[in-house]
Order: sequence, then C-alpha cells, then structure tokens
Amino acid sequence: MLRCLSSLKIDSIEILIGEQTDVVLTVTAKEGAVIKMPVFKPSQYITPGVEVLSDSKADTSQLDNNIIKVTKRYTLTSFDENLYYIPPMKVTVDGKKYQSKSLALKVLTVPVDTLHPEKFFPPKDVQNNPFQWEDWASPFWFSVLFVLMGSARILFVDTP
Repeated sequence: MLRCLSSLKIDSIEILIGEQTDVVLTVTAKEGAVIKMPVFKPSQYITPGVEVLSDSKADTSQLDNNIIKVTKRYTLTSFDENLYYIPPMKVTVDGKKYQSKSLALKVLTVPVDTLHPEKFFPPKDVQNNPFQWEDWASPFWFSVLFVLMGSARILFVDTP
C-alpha cells in the first residue's frame, strides 16, 4: 500500500517588494485516487502579508506501478518587508488528510538613497524641434514639382 506523499517547494525564498515567486505543491498517490488540493481566490492572502496572485491548473503525470504525481503551482507576492511563515498546505487524498511542510518567505525592501537626492534628476522637458516647417517648405514643394515634371517627361516625351 502506497502512502500519499505531499511536498511543498518555493522557487525563491527571498524577493523584493512586489516581486513574485512560485510555490509548487506536489502530491504522489495511487492512480484513480481522489485528490483535493487547496484553492485560493485571486488576491486572497495565504498568510497575513502574502497574497496569492494565481494558481495553475493541477498537472498530472504518470509514474511507475500505477502511481500518479499531481502538481499545482501558486504565484505569491508581498508588498511589506518581513520574514513570512507560509503554513503547511492541506491535501485530501481519498478522504484522508495530509499536509505539506511549512515554508518561509523573506521580502526585502528596495534600498533608497535619501541622503543624496542630487543624484536623481527630474524628467527632462520636451525637446524643441531643430528646425521649423517654414524653413523646409519651399525645398519640399520644389522636390515634389521636380518629381512630377520628371514623371511627365518620361510619360509624354520619351515614349516612342
């Protein structure tokens, strides 16, 4: 008899504020087993301060001896600097409850240099055009006239 195995892995244990990381929940069970994995709504908090942005559809793969592996990916983010405890995820396989291990997620802030504000420049203003249309209007119209006269000469004079 196979005992159900449940594991939880995180892609990156350290992220900057607003970045995303994926948590992968994997369940290994007998083929035909009824597996229920946690479902989170978009923007639902898995723990205070850590938000679940999305979860993928469960992906099932066949292993040896009528064993299947079901994998589900959850995308997490946070907007507060802290070290977060991600609690174990509970999985139900054929009515029996299992839980994964817990994880930690460290969210770091972006360092800002407030002592030297002169290093940062404001947005630049809109650049003036290096020329005015009036400066180039007559050469433009003369070139259009030249092309038209050349086309007319080819059509009417040079045709046999």
